[in-house]
Amino acid sequence: MRIFIFLSFLILTACSSTGGGFAGLQPLAPEIKLKNFKLLKMGFNKQSYRLKLKITNPNSFPLPINGLDYKLLINKQLFTQGKSTQAVTIPALGSDIIELDVSSNLMDVIEGWSQWFSLAKRSLDYKITGNVGVSSFAIPIPFQYADSVDLSLIK
Repeated sequence: MRIFIFLSFLILTACSSTGGGFAGLQPLAPEIKLKNFKLLKMGFNKQSYRLKLKITNPNSFPLPINGLDYKLLINKQLFTQGKSTQAVTIPALGSDIIELDVSSNLMDVIEGWSQWFSLAKRSLDYKITGNVGVSSFAIPIPFQYADSVDLSLIK
């Protein structure tokens, strides 16, 4: 009887330490890329943008995202940061697009001559970092992705 109680305790402890999701599977971090951004409103000190982020799930099970916090850097300067409570389920080994409305001051980001040169090349380097909240896990999953965006493709 003691063995049964001990084994039951071990099983319950193991189940509770996994966050209760996906039978103990720890999800891999999704890949989050800046797919596009669009200027919505232009002001002298502040501009509003709509970001399109492509979220790719590297896991063999669906990833029910219930929000994310993010920082977007352009040319190594903070462009915008924030939180989204937008919920989306990314299919196993699949991807989906979410849109975020953000505001920033692009002039602060491209204040040096070297950054103006990147605009002349029609590309900007970016890095997006943050954490993704997943419905069945207590701990957010960190993510990070860096790339360049071709400005000639942005509409």
